[in-house]
Amino acid sequence: MSSYKDTEESILELFKESKEFIFEQDKYEITDIGKPRPANNSGECKTDIYILTKNLSTCLPREFKISIKQTNADFLENKMSLETAITLFGEDAKDVMIKSIKSIKESFFIDKLIYFKKHKRTEEQCLKIGWKFELLNKKSGDKSGLLVLTDEQKVDVYSGFNRDIDKKNSKVNGSVVPNSGVANFILIVEDTDEELDFYINNLKPIEEFAITQEIYFACKAINYRLKSQKRVPWDGDRSLSVFIKWSLVNKILFAEFVMDKPLEVKANIVGNNIRDILNKLNITSKNFNELKKIIDKNINFID
Repeated sequence: MSSYKDTEESILELFKESKEFIFEQDKYEITDIGKPRPANNSGECKTDIYILTKNLSTCLPREFKISIKQTNADFLENKMSLETAITLFGEDAKDVMIKSIKSIKESFFIDKLIYFKKHKRTEEQCLKIGWKFELLNKKSGDKSGLLVLTDEQKVDVYSGFNRDIDKKNSKVNGSVVPNSGVANFILIVEDTDEELDFYINNLKPIEEFAITQEIYFACKAINYRLKSQKRVPWDGDRSLSVFIKWSLVNKILFAEFVMDKPLEVKANIVGNNIRDILNKLNITSKNFNELKKIIDKNINFID
């Protein structure tokens, strides 16, 4: 399968070359076409191909704002922030996430928070920072589950209706077009070897498609990697759905799961706290095993 960018460009070129097409028995002339770009040139909008047409029977304009998804695409959102969550789920976004997280809370409690040796894909000498929050179209791992959303919220996820104004009113060919970044059709693409008619016949209205979909969340771990040579020994300042509040009390290391502040705290805050604690204890990669002597008995670890 071709890359997502190549797939998008191939479909766009098919429309450009055609100049006209038939959709649901009506013939449309393309009067403007292009890839929308957010007005502030930051991020992406949901529409991948914007097509302004004229119905040749009625002479009325019609917009086709197409979101393209490849059949092998799992992620709907993989860099979730609190701001993004609110645009997707509305003002009750935190409640949606808290309910989701608590539905799988036992999987957090049994997880390992310190790795004295390598385990599966986690390298040795790691401490858990927390877990980021991702949206997918299928379940992924033990910290994953089904999001319970209204039909309206599902439509918002796929269309981008609640995104910020610069993404909604994107630029098409250099000019701002109101709501051009809010998709109204979705096209699921496996390959780009077909004629244009094939893809047109597979266009589905977002409002009909979205409500039939199941949307899953997944919480993916971020670890403090003591042996990393990077200045920041974790994977970026990602917003955390659940984080570990590490503390040192009477020379004992404690860990508390925080599940009621989804995406309010970022990895740098927790990571820097871990660094400060390790520095106070004079713990380095050379004497990491010394942590075993002072960790609270309730902390699960790999030894």
